[in-house]
Amino acid sequence: MIEGFGIHSFRLVNAAGESTFVKFHWRPKLGLQSTIWDEAVKIAGADPDFHRRDMFESISAGDFPEWDLAVQLFSQEEADTFPFDHLDATKLIQEELVPLQVIGRMVLNRWPDNFFAETEQVAFCPSHVVPGIDFSNDPLLQGRLFSYLDTQLSRLGSPNFHQIPVNAPQCPFANHQRDGHMQMAQPTGRVAYEPNTLAMDSPREQPKTGFRSAAVDETGAKGRIRAESFADHYSQARQFYISQTDYEQAHLASALVFELSKLEHPHIRAAMVGHLRNIEENLAQRVAFGLGMDDLPQAPTPAVAVQVLAPSPALQLIGKMKDTLEGRAIGILVADGSDAASIDAAKKAATVAGAKVKLVAAKIGEVKLADGSLLKVDAQLAGTPSVLFDAVAIILSNEAAALLGKEAAAIDFVRDAFGHLKAVGIDKGGEALLKAAGIEPDSGVVVIEDNVGSFIAAAKTRQWSREVGVRSLA
Repeated sequence: MIEGFGIHSFRLVNAAGESTFVKFHWRPKLGLQSTIWDEAVKIAGADPDFHRRDMFESISAGDFPEWDLAVQLFSQEEADTFPFDHLDATKLIQEELVPLQVIGRMVLNRWPDNFFAETEQVAFCPSHVVPGIDFSNDPLLQGRLFSYLDTQLSRLGSPNFHQIPVNAPQCPFANHQRDGHMQMAQPTGRVAYEPNTLAMDSPREQPKTGFRSAAVDETGAKGRIRAESFADHYSQARQFYISQTDYEQAHLASALVFELSKLEHPHIRAAMVGHLRNIEENLAQRVAFGLGMDDLPQAPTPAVAVQVLAPSPALQLIGKMKDTLEGRAIGILVADGSDAASIDAAKKAATVAGAKVKLVAAKIGEVKLADGSLLKVDAQLAGTPSVLFDAVAIILSNEAAALLGKEAAAIDFVRDAFGHLKAVGIDKGGEALLKAAGIEPDSGVVVIEDNVGSFIAAAKTRQWSREVGVRSLA
């Protein structure tokens, strides 16, 4: 699942007019998990709708995706102690500095009845806030307060886009906006303003319940001059890098090599590596080596001195993954002659652990198991590669393994699962297919007949220690 957080600081205003700064966060209840680079590239090719399909299937099955709404709250006095300006949208506030407080949740418990009406026409404007929320002097936010409204006017073609059902408030509301293209209501009366003396029943300002801005003593200069720390482009980047695990640092360096190797001009590659030296010398060296550079380029002079910020473990991904299979998927590769008991045991154990299970075979339809029973499969092998699963099980007869050992799709299925550091459950036939693929089993390859519980435990995480044997990272 994915985590979301706003880059802007807003204000919360209480009934007494007192305000505090706030940053909003959405935290998935199932925790975080990501894909590695090669896996993401292959998923995009195999099934561009993979994530949308996964959400659809989860909602349809009643496994509703859920997020906690959390906030970071801090005063101006606390903000003054930060080693950066929180109004700089390129900076984040570490959780160790200001902890997150959960105040609500969001559950996606149905799919849109009409995708166009409920999704394509939705209009988000940061200028549209409820009473109790106010804006800060964040310069990027101030620009967006204007530009997003203009965007919706152009995209939806009318100043009355707020009357489209997906955008309309669910509580009673009224304003003096009249007519215009696509006006759905029929405003009556002679006035379109407030205050007025001609229509006492027209909408009125509500000082107690309506929107009001916080009374904050801010000079014009303060609102218009960016803090010097806005020019600090390296400190938080360095903190992010040193906060990651060794595995994550290797993937970050390799991702930079992957992207920078596509640049045509060597001097641009050199310039980027020079910037990396201001972030972390080790990172620059790793990327330079990956790009085939003999010497490190000169680092540009920072506009602001780079700060040495303490590592923030909250910035990790691997360190925050939950030990669970809920919301994840396991693929079981089967064929004619597969063992019914092994399939049933793996499927039941995965389902009890909260995972979705799909049976994959060379052909769609049914396979005839060793006991003579017919088993309906969910997906066809060539169109359902292992990149679409969090772990796989290979349950085959020796005869089926010999046949699939000659199929590129089957070899890719097991090679990619192993190369993407996933747990692999096998029986005797599965072991034969791994051998045909040239795979030397490790602790993440589990014989299901002996202990299906060990396979489920291994399926909950990546086999990170395997990576050194399957790919070279920067």
